[in-house]
Amino acid sequence: MIAILGKRTQPDEYVARKMLAAAPHRGPLLTLRKHGNCILGVANRSDSMDATISSNGALIAAFSGRLDNAKELYQALVGAGHSPISARDADVVVAAFHLYGIAAPNRMRGAFAGLLTDGISLWGFRDHTGFRPLFYHDEVGAFVAAGEPRQVVVGAGLSEQPDFSVLEQMFFGRMASDAPAALKGVARLPQATTITVTPDKRPVVDRYWSPADLLESSALKERDIRDRFLELLAQAVSRSLTGKDVVLLSGGLDSSAVAAFAAQQSHRENGRRLGALSAVFPELPSVDERAYIELVAERFGLELFTYRPRARALDDVEEWCRRFGSPVPILSIPEVADAYSRARQQGYENVITGEFAEFVFGNPIHLISHYVSRARWLALTRLLARERRRGASLRSLAGRVGETFLPGRLANWYLAQRRLDAPDRIPDWLDARKVNEVPFRGDLLPPSRNRWRELQLAGTTGATVSMEVDEACAAMCGVSIRRPLADIDLWEFFLSLPAELKCPDLRFKSRVREFLRGVVPDEILDRTRKTVFNDHVMTQIDYPALSRLLTAPRHRLSGVNYALLAERIERQNFNRFDWFWAKDLAWIHAFLSAW
Repeated sequence: MIAILGKRTQPDEYVARKMLAAAPHRGPLLTLRKHGNCILGVANRSDSMDATISSNGALIAAFSGRLDNAKELYQALVGAGHSPISARDADVVVAAFHLYGIAAPNRMRGAFAGLLTDGISLWGFRDHTGFRPLFYHDEVGAFVAAGEPRQVVVGAGLSEQPDFSVLEQMFFGRMASDAPAALKGVARLPQATTITVTPDKRPVVDRYWSPADLLESSALKERDIRDRFLELLAQAVSRSLTGKDVVLLSGGLDSSAVAAFAAQQSHRENGRRLGALSAVFPELPSVDERAYIELVAERFGLELFTYRPRARALDDVEEWCRRFGSPVPILSIPEVADAYSRARQQGYENVITGEFAEFVFGNPIHLISHYVSRARWLALTRLLARERRRGASLRSLAGRVGETFLPGRLANWYLAQRRLDAPDRIPDWLDARKVNEVPFRGDLLPPSRNRWRELQLAGTTGATVSMEVDEACAAMCGVSIRRPLADIDLWEFFLSLPAELKCPDLRFKSRVREFLRGVVPDEILDRTRKTVFNDHVMTQIDYPALSRLLTAPRHRLSGVNYALLAERIERQNFNRFDWFWAKDLAWIHAFLSAW
């Protein structure tokens, strides 16, 4: 999806086509529409329609992704006297903007990005969470926007160069939601925002979603919240299904819950068994979850495919960076691509995961401080009593109460002095001062009365680069990727729950486990040991690739002692923290190897 808004001259259709061609994985079927001083364009594969352009009118729109609530929104618009020209997503978007203005995206659900124009001005937007990206470049003569960074570079006629400041932010985990792309001159639109572009003014970015306003706002009674949760989860899963679906199934709660609802709905709506794709690790017993996977597959009648992952985190890393126009932090793209490709080989076109549950379901850390700082003594008394019955010591509970009165930076200083800040997390070849510019316990930095609330909002802001690249990777493999647990209606439900109902104790997901009793097998709900993938992570260490990329790089990041790093690579004595940092650094240098 691309747009060129000419501020002084008419946009060039040839340039628009070059922009679409710069992301060949989006497909060869190009559609362009010119309106006044603007051109919009989309590309699609012959076997899927991932983007649409609206019919001609006063407003036209290009829309990338899927509008999950298109039917409901269409009916609401008809009822309000703003009937869309058709039921296609892009036409529904146009009618929504006619009625709601730039707040229209807040009425939409799904993973999407869009561009609209009246021929004079241009508007762009991204979904609430940022699963679909939108990049842009603004200059005196034209404004260029696209779904991928390299498309913007082509459309704006920029020289393709790396932005070293962005790469450093990426490596040290400093990227904000509006951080530019790794290619110089390419800006990123943050999630849950719109951008308004006019010929004679600088672009204006507005946030359309305010999740903080929802916190603890629900008036639901405790007896009603389970039914509402199950209703919303069923809706979220239904929105994610296409009829050619496979769930990435682990032995954990989140993917099992998604599978439970998806299996039932897939059979009812499509008359077919839901597929399940699972990685198994027979050589690594501490990692292998086959027993739980097979239990869930049998319980819900899933068509199960298992495989032993062979891809490694630095496989073809230079080629991946070339395709994305960016390095990729944290995410192991070769392993992700392996899973998506296997799904496509089995005939599936839509991959469903249980990701994002840790953000949506809520975080009980700082719950005690939340109650103390707000003088919610009854809730505090009940929570402490419940924790005592679960075996918590008086000393540990007193420490959590005392944490309320401890300034965050003082707490981090104390942890560092006592070496309780996991000092081994920082390799000897990294400047610890640089790493610690963001303290070990960043969650302690806000005032104590805001700490719990800030944690509930985690995931609604922050860098989206990994999700953006994940979506592009899925497109390259011929599948779409959906995360029903990040459905905004479900997320807003949890945001709105009072703390007492959302987090009845200090265990993670304890309320959700209650809700899912009778839906997900008890063996999954009652697991006491969470699988840790450290053993698998250690098998991923690729010393030859690290040596090739990091021992004599042409470019260098500040804070990295490359000589010592080279010695450690030669000795091949990395621990998992060395590998965590070195892998991300290797991706950055693979990206930089093009220059």
